[in-house]
Amino acid sequence: MLPFKPHIQSIKPYEPGKPIKELQREYGIRHVIKLASNENPLGPSGKAISAMRKAIREVHLYPEGSCYYLLDRLAKELDIDPGHILFGNGSNEIIELLARGFLSEGDEVISSEMTFLVYPILSQVCGAKFKAVPMKDHRYDLEGILRAITPRTKLIFIANPNNPTGTYVTAAEVEEFLSKVPEHVVVCFDEAYVDFVDAEDFPKMLEYVKSGKPNLVVLRTFSKAYGLAGLRIGYGLASKEMIQYFHKIRQPFNVNSVAQAAVVAALDDTFFLWRTKWLVVRGRKFFYRKLKKLGLEYLPSQSNFILIRMKTDGYEVYQYLLRQGMIVRPMNAYQLPDWIRVTIGRRSQNVQLIRLLKGYLEKKT
Repeated sequence: MLPFKPHIQSIKPYEPGKPIKELQREYGIRHVIKLASNENPLGPSGKAISAMRKAIREVHLYPEGSCYYLLDRLAKELDIDPGHILFGNGSNEIIELLARGFLSEGDEVISSEMTFLVYPILSQVCGAKFKAVPMKDHRYDLEGILRAITPRTKLIFIANPNNPTGTYVTAAEVEEFLSKVPEHVVVCFDEAYVDFVDAEDFPKMLEYVKSGKPNLVVLRTFSKAYGLAGLRIGYGLASKEMIQYFHKIRQPFNVNSVAQAAVVAALDDTFFLWRTKWLVVRGRKFFYRKLKKLGLEYLPSQSNFILIRMKTDGYEVYQYLLRQGMIVRPMNAYQLPDWIRVTIGRRSQNVQLIRLLKGYLEKKT
């Protein structure tokens, strides 16, 4: 018998959104709209595409291990010392580095229920206990998380804005929270969706990093707003001491050369980023209006997706939409069986989804 570890054997693997090609094979549907995985419906920036085509000519060479040019470009963009930045194969890799770097069997990780499923999975991989603090009004309960801390607690994960709810914790709440977290606990703020935020009271986590807060890590990604999900590239912001520690355990060529070139070019395409943000803000307002007319409950979002409460089993709605060539995300894995999560797409895609939801509701009445 193979020496499988029991705490790993019992893990339920993360299930990504259904791919377009898979739906086309299963149902024979040619035209498919995917609003399931919070991807950018505009695709990548034209400048990024040009940079990728050029970079492909040198893929026979190993990538720049230090991400030298990208590091210099992003440091200027954020106005921060390059020593505070670490790049990863998606921000997911940095979550894994946190787990590998700080967790041993018997340690504790605290986050919330109804949040990114990778947090409990990687905690369990390391043999740590994952403590999910219930949310309040679909928001992180920071006071509840503080009460859950014990001497065994090593990591706290806070997705802000949160996936899948789209809700956020405020600057005032974060300031009070961080002032009370013990120094032996590393706090990770996952800001994968920060580019879509327009709330004035959203916390400025970058300032905490610049001030040198030792037990703080902030995660960001180029998968969402920059439309580079397929390249798998994100970054972490932390104290110089923390970044140096991560360099000791990361893979030497963890960020490929095509991704590095694409991001450098994408950072220069400010119009593309503005266009993406405008599409999301406009799309959120569209959905709010139409969902109210349909009598459907939803959560106001600071992200590029909206969580919608259906009047029936959410998985049933998901299956109905699949047969119509529309992919959304059912929420059963988050213990939200009567909800679906919908990525904001192009105007025509949003209109099509509302039309299909209206047709479904009419059939149910």
